[in-house]
Amino acid sequence: MRIGIVGGSFNPIHIAHLIIADRFAEQMQLDTCTFIPAFQSPFKSTPNVADATPKQRMDMVRAAIALNGSFSASDREIERGGVSYTIDTVEDLQREHPQSELFLLIGSDQAIEFVRWHRWEDICRVARLCIVRRPFLLTNEMELRTTERLTVDGREPIWINAPLLEISSTEIRHRVSKGATINYLTVKAVRDYIDSHGLYRSDSQ
Repeated sequence: MRIGIVGGSFNPIHIAHLIIADRFAEQMQLDTCTFIPAFQSPFKSTPNVADATPKQRMDMVRAAIALNGSFSASDREIERGGVSYTIDTVEDLQREHPQSELFLLIGSDQAIEFVRWHRWEDICRVARLCIVRRPFLLTNEMELRTTERLTVDGREPIWINAPLLEISSTEIRHRVSKGATINYLTVKAVRDYIDSHGLYRSDSQ
């Protein structure tokens, strides 16, 4: 089985996450693409009081992918608690699926800093690293250098082509806090969840 892994805070999950994951699954011919929300990213500060809780972020991921049979979600990092290190997750998955191939998706911005990730070389040994191509972030020369730098034991990272969408969770949180619409930035099930739970509102800070 070919298992894709898409990690992140998903605070909240949005359309760009879903489209990129769909292209990832298509290009890598994945049997399943698993979204794994982090409990606490090693590179992000303590969550703001107005942020969604880990459970709420998980709920929104599940709501967003409910209609796509090739997508799945795992709360393993949330259940584990503490700082979420990717190496722990991929090693867990390797033990659970010893006969499967694992593919880890990251963004170009993350690729630039990937050597700072905890045991990054071991991550590349356990899972095949896949990077979303961002043509306006990396030049061809920078992409080549990134490929060379992140090649481990002869396994080069694979570049994934996907539409360039300038959508961010930060933008969504900001717009909600200002009472602005977030139509089309995320799916209706997530918009409804944000509204019904009063998430990201300025009066909740």
